[in-house]
Amino acid sequence: MLTLNKRLAAVAIAILALAVGIAAAEELDCTVTHPTTGKFYDLRPLIRKDSEQDYTPNTGTEKAMDFKLNVCHTVLQKDLDVKNPDDIAAWGKKIKGTSLGKLSQNPFFKGDSLLLEYKDGDECPNAQYYKKSTLIRFVCDTSVKGQGTPYLIANNNDCNFWFEWHTPAACATDRPSGGSTGGVFGTIIGVAVFVYFVGGIAYNRIVHHARGLKQIPNYQSWVDGFDFIKDMVIILFAKCYRPKRSQTYHNLPVDSEINTLIDDDYEDDEV
Repeated sequence: MLTLNKRLAAVAIAILALAVGIAAAEELDCTVTHPTTGKFYDLRPLIRKDSEQDYTPNTGTEKAMDFKLNVCHTVLQKDLDVKNPDDIAAWGKKIKGTSLGKLSQNPFFKGDSLLLEYKDGDECPNAQYYKKSTLIRFVCDTSVKGQGTPYLIANNNDCNFWFEWHTPAACATDRPSGGSTGGVFGTIIGVAVFVYFVGGIAYNRIVHHARGLKQIPNYQSWVDGFDFIKDMVIILFAKCYRPKRSQTYHNLPVDSEINTLIDDDYEDDEV
């Protein structure tokens, strides 16, 4: 069976994994990276919520049906007149309201086309095994007013609806710096560290009656790790550091001078 220390370590690892998942999910909501160019696209400026109104697409000469759209968010209109009003991101009305697709926060690329699709709407007319859907194609355009307006391109038997949307939000942009994601990630890391150390210390004090530094969970592993790092630092510094040659050696005579001195002493002895 696992000891409590190991269980605490497992809990800490699980919390860290959760933090990574949350950070990744938050970064991906309503954003996408082009799989070939690596450019980053962020549709979040198009999201409407709270007291704002839904987008009303331009339908051109097609006046038989009214539409309401939102981007990466459910429609804000309350009176939808549908059986299942939850998670509707595209809505239409001819005689009665109908869901044209449920919420998705995952734009994607097909070739160079930036797309967002809402699927699993109400049943299609005369085709009970098919669900209504909405496909929006975003086109980078900085010449439009504001964020532009979605335009109805095609309606396939009141079942599949295609819109095109010229907007500056569809242009490549810089990646966000992190902001709130970094704060959430840091908070969860802090919680993981707290669980690991405080829980482990409490366990060692109560169960093992440990005192001093030995209360730290996996104390010996930390000591071994510290000793290893210390030894590596000493080895690296020993290789990098070379002591300078002593200055006293520079004053010693060279071999020729030593031989001359020996010869002089020998001649003095003979005299």
